[in-house]
Amino acid sequence: MLIRSYRMMAVAIVTSALASCATQATPEKYQAASSALEGSAALRTKTIAQCVQQNWRKETIENLALLLDVSESKATALGCQRVINGMASGKLTYEDFEKARRGDMTAKVVKVLQGR
Repeated sequence: MLIRSYRMMAVAIVTSALASCATQATPEKYQAASSALEGSAALRTKTIAQCVQQNWRKETIENLALLLDVSESKATALGCQRVINGMASGKLTYEDFEKARRGDMTAKVVKVLQGR
């Protein structure tokens, strides 16, 4: 049970860090950003790059690598890519995003992060 609690805490930490890649927004602003990301590959690329450049804590990178099943060197880029692409595709809704930002983990957020 302790291991499960630790994993859920790690997932919450990771998604909170990823959620910090984008500014806190209203549902309307989130939808506008999602539409803009959907329609512009250049904007997605730039947003992913900005997300990767965040000041990531080592513990967060380690947990993200475990969650994504990749090396630590690839974790932030892949995590950012999946979150931004999830926003662009509509797989990650405003409600999902806000829950993750608050640390309320959902299976949908985990699936987006894991590329499922």
